[in-house]
Formats: sequence, structure tokens, C-alpha cells
Amino acid sequence: MSEPLVTIENLSLFLPGEASRRFVLHHIDWQIERGRHCALLGANGSGKSTLLRLLRGELWPAEGHIWWHTPDGREESPLAGRSMTALVSPAQQENYQRQAWDLTGLDILLTGFEDTPLVYSDGGSQAQARKDAAVHMAARLEAEGLLDRTMPTLSQGQLRLLLLGRALLRAPSLLLLDECADGLDARHRQIFFDVLEECALRSTIVMTAHRPGQIPDWCAERRYIRRGRLHTAPPGQPEAATANGVENPVVAATGQKLQGPAGKDGPVPPLLDLENVTVFIDRQEVLRHIDWSMHQGEHWRISGANGSGKSTLLRLLAGDEFAAADGRLERWLPRQGGAVHTLAEVRKGIRLVSDLSQALYGYSLTAHDMVCTGFDNSIGVYRKFSAAEKAEALRRMEEMFPEESPQGVADIGQLSIRRLSTGQLRRLFLARALVGEPDILLLDEPCSGLDAASRARYLGLLDLLAARGLHIVFVSHHGEDAPLCINREAHMEDGQLRVVM
Repeated sequence: MSEPLVTIENLSLFLPGEASRRFVLHHIDWQIERGRHCALLGANGSGKSTLLRLLRGELWPAEGHIWWHTPDGREESPLAGRSMTALVSPAQQENYQRQAWDLTGLDILLTGFEDTPLVYSDGGSQAQARKDAAVHMAARLEAEGLLDRTMPTLSQGQLRLLLLGRALLRAPSLLLLDECADGLDARHRQIFFDVLEECALRSTIVMTAHRPGQIPDWCAERRYIRRGRLHTAPPGQPEAATANGVENPVVAATGQKLQGPAGKDGPVPPLLDLENVTVFIDRQEVLRHIDWSMHQGEHWRISGANGSGKSTLLRLLAGDEFAAADGRLERWLPRQGGAVHTLAEVRKGIRLVSDLSQALYGYSLTAHDMVCTGFDNSIGVYRKFSAAEKAEALRRMEEMFPEESPQGVADIGQLSIRRLSTGQLRRLFLARALVGEPDILLLDEPCSGLDAASRARYLGLLDLLAARGLHIVFVSHHGEDAPLCINREAHMEDGQLRVVM
């Protein structure tokens, strides 16, 4: 006989703090049974992450009911949901990054036992057993080298790996995983899924994913969510191409590599020129003696494992990190008039889109205002924007949301960025990066959180922008995500960069 873990009946929900009371989940009926692992599928903004937060007890329904089945019986208190579940999500990771807590990798794992963001006690009589369990989990995930690392020195993938280990240490009755493998390199993805398969023997798992191969075979059930409604089969015409419940990869329509514009006759300085560049973060050497240049017409992909230094390199190019004194970094940006020297000039001509930049954007602006801040590359609004700037921001948003009508895009523009899904926000941050005609676009795992259709549109737009003269540096653990315009490649390993193409 099946044993229920969670029962949802005729439940509707709107996000707190919205005056419009816009429902994001509608009339949900669902019973999650112990041992029946389920993949929750749907497009960006369909309601997947909201439903996971509901199962966790972080949100409360406006209509209907949710019950958690505990050893003491059926309970409606969200505290029951907190006690029997664990959640790993992009929003959780963004919160850790935004707060910038002074934690080591071991601290992050230990917080899982009490399900708190920080370590509030030494664990008492269980302290040594908990520490041993945390060290053992790190070993299983091949993350022992992260135990003594501090938060500022962790890459996106390394922090994600620790948060996954934190959740697994609790051995919850219900494990909720929201795009859990995003940001992990191929080796650590396989390691994590091997460990997860063992944990699936004692925890029931509900997970979301947009990529083929990121839903294990043993996760056999499927639920589909579209516009806040839950279905047992793909509803009508799917929002993204699917097969066996998992979205198929979609490639950009163009079939050949696009080249950037040819330079003028005669020697043209490189856009970026690095010589003997070393970068320290929290007194640790993260980049070591980098010699590299990027010329007009080049579009680069940077590959490498988690923690190899890829994200630090992009932040350095964007002016968010600084080289040690004996290194040289020069930028020559045609759209900014040539050589640039001030940080304001750098940030106008070079734009960065990354998980970290998205996480650290702490202001609760409307989507349209956030895109407008791209003109100054600022965090927050510090001036009034002109009518022309507002119109360009709206045009860039329409490029990011071609499936929406102009009125639909305008409606999105009036929403708080804190009410949007990770995938919707990622598209908006690209729109923000494109306003004001920059020279170089730095993309750090830009397709993280995007559904298949959104990825195809995103990559197709990058190829179009490259053909118009924008230069691209692209970082991703998924080779299929690279736009067709990419014509150079370098590999990062242990803080050193090696050109491979």
C-alpha cells in the first residue's frame, strides 16, 4: 500500500507582497508518495520553483490545503514541511552569496543538520559525529579540498556542490532539487548523481530540470506545470520541445559560424591584452600568470572544471577584480573611443552576465527599471532615464521574450524582479547587459536555468549580435550551449589559461 508524504487539494497561491494578488499556482491537486521519485517539468516562469517552495513550507496557499504526513499524523503546519524536507535551489544559493557570510565549506555542510543558514551551536555531544559525517559527505562528492575554503573563494559550482551535500546530510523524507546540477562540471555532475541514487533509497525526490540527462532513470514519474496548473501529461502544445518528458536541446537556426567585423586596414590593437596577470582573492592565488589577448572578430569559449578560475577571469575583464601589481591588463574598445582607463569606461564597454552578478543585485526594482540600470552598469537607480533609454530597454526586453506580446512584455516590466523565475531573470540580465551598445559581452553559464526554447532563442540572439559587431567571451560546462559564432577556445586549469583553438 502506498504511503503518502504530502497531499495537496485544490490549492491556489499568489506570492506575498503583490498588491495585484496575481495567482501563480491554480487549483493544484497532487499526492506525493514515499519512494515515488518525480520530475517536475515546465518552461521558465511556469511555477515549478514556487511549487517546490510550497512543498518546503516556505509559502502558504490562498485557497485549498496542503498536508504533510509525519509519524505523528497528518499536519497542516508549515513547520512540518520544514522538518521533513530539504531544498536546494538557485534562490538559496543566491541568498548565501548576497549575505556573504563568513563561512567555510565545512560550516556550510554542518548547517544542514539543524537546517539553518548559519552554525548556531557546536552540536553538543553530536559535534564530532556531525563533523565526521560532513567530512565523509565531502569525500563522497570529491569536495574535500573545499572544507577549509571560505565563501568568497568558492566558485559557483563549488558552492552548489556544498549546498547539495548540505541537503543530503539531513537525509530528509522529501528532497526537493531545483535545477540542482546547473553550475557543476561534467565530472561532479556524475559524482553527484551517483551519490543521489544512493540517497534515493531513503529519501523521496522531487526535482526540476531543463536538460536531457539531468533526470536519472530511477526518477520515473513526471508532472508537468504550465501557467501555474499541474498536469499528469504534457498539456496541449508544449512550451518547449519535449521527448520522454525531458526537453530536447534546440540549436540556433543558423548553420554556420558567424565572424565578427574585420578591422580597419593596418594593425589594430587587441580588444583585451593580458600579460603576466595574477589575481588574489582572500589571500589565495586564483589566477596565475595569465598571458592572453582577444582581437576583433574573435569570440571565445573558456572551458575548465569548477574552481579552475573561469569566473574570476571574467570578473577581472569586467573590472570587478584587480590584477596584482606585476601584471598588465589593457582594454581597447572601439565603441568607447579606443583605449579605456577608468572603471566607468570599462563598465560601459564590457558587460558581465553571471549567477553571481544576478545574486548580488539586491535591489527590488521593477524588471524595466533593472534593465535601464544597464546604461550606467549600476546596481540600483540613481537618476531618471530618458524616454529614448526607456524605449531601448523595452526593445531589448522584447528581444528576450519573443513569445510574449508587446503588452505582455510591458506587464513583465512592471513586476518586481523578486517575483520572477530564475530563467526569466537570466533573460532580463542579458537585456540589461545589451543596452547602451557595449563592445564585449562576458557570459558566465548564461543558459543556467533556461528551458530548451529559451536557450535556443538566447543563443540565436547571441549569434545575431556577434554578426553586428558585439564580441563574446562565453563560459559554460555544456559544450552544446556555445553559440555558433564561437571561433576561439581556451581551457582554464588551476588558475592558468591555455589556448586550444
